[in-house]
Amino acid sequence: MIAQLSDPHVRIPEEHGSADALARAVAAVLRLEPLPDAVLVTGDLAEHAAGEEYARVRELLEPLPMPVHVLPGNHDDPLAMREHFPLDGDGPYQYAAQCGPLRVVACDTSRRGRDDGEADLEWLEAELAADGTPTIVAMHHPPLLTGIGGLDAIGLPPAQRERLAGLLSRSPHVRRVAAGHVHRGAFGVLGGCGVVACPSTNLQTRLQIGTEGFEIGDDPPAFAVHALVGDELVSHLQPI
Repeated sequence: MIAQLSDPHVRIPEEHGSADALARAVAAVLRLEPLPDAVLVTGDLAEHAAGEEYARVRELLEPLPMPVHVLPGNHDDPLAMREHFPLDGDGPYQYAAQCGPLRVVACDTSRRGRDDGEADLEWLEAELAADGTPTIVAMHHPPLLTGIGGLDAIGLPPAQRERLAGLLSRSPHVRRVAAGHVHRGAFGVLGGCGVVACPSTNLQTRLQIGTEGFEIGDDPPAFAVHALVGDELVSHLQPI
């Protein structure tokens, strides 16, 4: 079982209760029975990619006794992240990790100075070919359209979604694509694989289908739980 937190956007100086919200999310994970095998944080850890913000995020995640795996979002700086969440190498912040019975393949979809995303699909294809364990592909930018124009404009480009669909259709051991970025729960299917966008641990976007932009609303924060039940993966959204 994997708990997924996303988009805490921890700010220093503190704004919008981001640190307190992440602390409440961590406390909610610790109340799960049983505890998850790992916690995955799908990007936008920090608002300004400052070292002191990453240090605060690490401090807030410290109470979690299980492995914590992070990946960068469009607000993050992978190099700055490495100082507080070490990862070998100095290229894209991406890797694979075994989490109980599930394998997580974490993709770096961040693009420096941009809000939209791009995935290294050649790297992902090689990682998926290397191991047939039931797998969650994790990334910040969800490869789905939400219908909220301002969010869809800063997602993965259509050509990448199309290529990823083909890769997923050839990779039946991938049971879910888990993402964040859109600050609300959203679900879709790509290449026959379920895609879940996890809500933020703090601020959520309004559900406004067909709009050109997006607005912050007052929906409650939440996180996702992905559990292998027999041979099926079920994904829950848990309000905080």
